[in-house]
Amino acid sequence: MKQKRFLVCVVVLVTGGLLVMSNLQYFKASNATRESVPSNEARKERTPPIHQERTQNANRDDNKDQAKVTVSKTPAELPVYDVEEKKLKPNPMEKYKGPKKSDTPEKSPSLYPLWWRESWSRSAVSGSLQDFVGDEPLFPACNTNPDKRSTYPFVEPRPYLPNCKNPCWYETPRAKKGLRCVPYVYLAGVAKCGTSDIARRLRMHPEVFYGTQKEYHWWERFRFGSFDEEEPEKTVNVHAGKSFREYLNQITGRDILNLQDELEVQGSSRRIFGDYSPSYFWDPQNWYALDGNQGCPEPRVIVAQHLRHVYPDAKIMMTFRHPTPRLYSRFMSRIHRTPFLKRATTADFHRYVVDGVKTYMKCFDKYSVRRCAYNLTVYKESVVRLVEGMYPVFMADWLRVWPREQMLLMRYEDYGGHEAERLTEIFDFLNLSPLNKTQMDYVMQIGVVNSGSEEYQKYGGMLPETKKVLDDFYQPFVQQFYDLLNDKRFMWQDVYQ
Repeated sequence: MKQKRFLVCVVVLVTGGLLVMSNLQYFKASNATRESVPSNEARKERTPPIHQERTQNANRDDNKDQAKVTVSKTPAELPVYDVEEKKLKPNPMEKYKGPKKSDTPEKSPSLYPLWWRESWSRSAVSGSLQDFVGDEPLFPACNTNPDKRSTYPFVEPRPYLPNCKNPCWYETPRAKKGLRCVPYVYLAGVAKCGTSDIARRLRMHPEVFYGTQKEYHWWERFRFGSFDEEEPEKTVNVHAGKSFREYLNQITGRDILNLQDELEVQGSSRRIFGDYSPSYFWDPQNWYALDGNQGCPEPRVIVAQHLRHVYPDAKIMMTFRHPTPRLYSRFMSRIHRTPFLKRATTADFHRYVVDGVKTYMKCFDKYSVRRCAYNLTVYKESVVRLVEGMYPVFMADWLRVWPREQMLLMRYEDYGGHEAERLTEIFDFLNLSPLNKTQMDYVMQIGVVNSGSEEYQKYGGMLPETKKVLDDFYQPFVQQFYDLLNDKRFMWQDVYQ
């Protein structure tokens, strides 16, 4: 019995000793682990700078007054062809491995020069041209700083009246007071392609309100307090930026009273308002100030998305002309209103063209065609507005925002001499009532508006050597425009040699 008790005691002592040794090892390991874990200060020192910045940004107050936020200088304001890469903000899309075959000009590769194929594929939108986005951004965000905001977000849509064809609403619905309207139709481009004549005759239709003027330029210029320095007559009270309400007042003018009467007496209205600003299609001056473009070297949000967001059922019209003669016509229209061009000649135009082409080609050599087209510095340095003829760059963006059936694309060359036929097509596109012969004769009785014939008589035609330079420069743009739209009209082979 004593032997059994002795053996039990031995077993208990041995087991206890083993447990003590195990605990000692555990505490030693725990202490070693604690010593290996850095303190908060040490952890902060070891954190990479980019993560420190994100942590600081996340802790900032997101509710500060947006009115105090200013738009910082962006790469779009810098000369893109002489700035070192390390000074530019990183573009995450630069890591893109390559575009889809459908996005590259490979339908007819021999028709595209090598510089075009290389430059076109560098864009942030390369590989995405088949993706319809509506009013969403064209590609992922560029900016990693979450509290950097622009002061120009979307204008939100209103509760539009169901009994009014034009998008209108009451600011006080129950009392039916404060009637406001945004445009039903936009003639978004392009200057010197017949926009003035089309807008004038369209507004003579009895179902189209005349408005206060042809061009309002609110979406791309005046809302920012920006304006075209060559058009001083349109710069009144825009230096601080026009409000949305001021824009609406301009759109409707006193016609809003007529619309109010129609709605009260007839109970509905088929009449529409329009905005015929031809630079909505392309203007590169203020895209960097639109919300969503922070830190981007090329825009992911453009005017097209802003128009679609405020009224997605709007109608978009555009008219195009072969870019070479269009540019010359544009230049002549600027001579009388641009101080440094007052005594310009065809030889001056040639010099400006050669210099402008060199400026853009230098940019294309390093960056994408799209990035250069939207670059404000290159735009200003080129003097002649070569960018206005870079149709496929901008059309590729618009086709991702607006359904093709809501767009009417016309040619200037098909308009002159066939105004009645083209107007009939426009009336049908806008769902306007057809005009009888008397009404159409009244619309057609006015002369051609802003034809530019006086300038041609004064300055003569373009020099042959200038035409050659421009034709060579614009050739891949014309080819890509045709490939994009799959419409032979926009090769201009039947009307331009």
